Amino acid sequence: MKRNTMKDIFLTFVTKMFYLGGSFIISVLLARLLGAEGRGIVAALFVLPNLIINLADMGIRQSSAYMIGQKKYTVQEVFSSSLVLWLLASIVSILILLGYYMIPSTTQYNWGLIAIAISLVPIKILETYYYGIHQGKQQIEIMNKRHIISFFSRLIGVVILVWILSTGVYGAAVATLLASASVVLYSFWTLKDTVKFNLNFKKGLPQKLFRKGIVFALVLFILNINYRIDILILERFVSAAEIGIYSVGVGLSELIWQLPTAIGTVLFASSTNSTSDIDAAKKAAKLLRVSLVFLVTGSILFVLTSKWIVPFIYGNEFQLASEVINLLLPGIILVVIIQILHASLSGRGYPLVGIRIFILAIIVNVLLNVLLIPIYGINGAAISSTISYAIGGFGYAYVFAKRTQLSLKDVLIIKTEDITEIKKALKLKK
Repeated sequence: MKRNTMKDIFLTFVTKMFYLGGSFIISVLLARLLGAEGRGIVAALFVLPNLIINLADMGIRQSSAYMIGQKKYTVQEVFSSSLVLWLLASIVSILILLGYYMIPSTTQYNWGLIAIAISLVPIKILETYYYGIHQGKQQIEIMNKRHIISFFSRLIGVVILVWILSTGVYGAAVATLLASASVVLYSFWTLKDTVKFNLNFKKGLPQKLFRKGIVFALVLFILNINYRIDILILERFVSAAEIGIYSVGVGLSELIWQLPTAIGTVLFASSTNSTSDIDAAKKAAKLLRVSLVFLVTGSILFVLTSKWIVPFIYGNEFQLASEVINLLLPGIILVVIIQILHASLSGRGYPLVGIRIFILAIIVNVLLNVLLIPIYGINGAAISSTISYAIGGFGYAYVFAKRTQLSLKDVLIIKTEDITEIKKALKLKK
């Protein structure tokens, strides 16, 4: 692998670590400033808009990057065509959300908060589409700076609006909106000499972008439903304060699985050039095996200490979040199986492999949430999520192994050669 590519991977890793750390700081600030109830309102407020954004994205980020990378169309042609899709997706998404929120029994929020949540949709979709342009042009540095700008914009918004001006959940919601808007403005500025913001698209190209990307978007949408459906159901059964406690547990759990995955990605970055499907499968399996070692080790340590760590960081009001985390962690470990293996097959052009497993996991998740939340509250939601993640994780590992002609042992169990390569990689990093 070329040195500049290794540099890009390392800088991306550092940026991701910075962003994850920054997101953790913001979550602590919001928990301390808003309390459990306010934190729950903010968490629940953006669940449905973010799901709609996942679907409205339509995979245009990936298809735009592909079209630009293939040099079949100019950057301007791709961008103008994506803007047409952005306009249509934004209008349809806003109408869907307005229709949902106008049903009296569907929401507990006033129209001020709803307006902020809906306003995020077109901005966030445009932010995603811009990312595809940067990705197609291989502007890694700009892509990394976007994460940094997003963090600082949101942090400044939280400090000024929530901390200094005491605007509560409104300030927290606006801070989220400002973070996305800042990224869009930065992308607009960096591309101002390359593309013009106009709708003069090339005939037929919007349809090509849509057809190329929609499969990826549908799969991502299905995956995200399984990750977020619990909070939508919790809104029907528990208080905003309990949702706030649950969201802190979910946020910390997700942070735990992202860290080892990022570490593993860097350790084995030198083996990412795949010449065949089986070669790509073996490398993905290796990355998974190594990530699971880091993840299981970190999870065990956290389970043993969460009882003291969570209230120390977030306050005694969030003590119960440690129980949520401990119940979620087994499932979070298994989510990594999907994250890594699905990315590998999708990258090779097989995004729909295992989609039946994902749909089954959603059905199980919904049924268990409806059954267990009335009995066990937020712990019932955590148990439901873990069981559905287990079905998705083990199920996808089986499908992946069968598809790639590997054994489940090759996919999931650490090997001596993996340990040797970890040691070698660590020495090279020193």
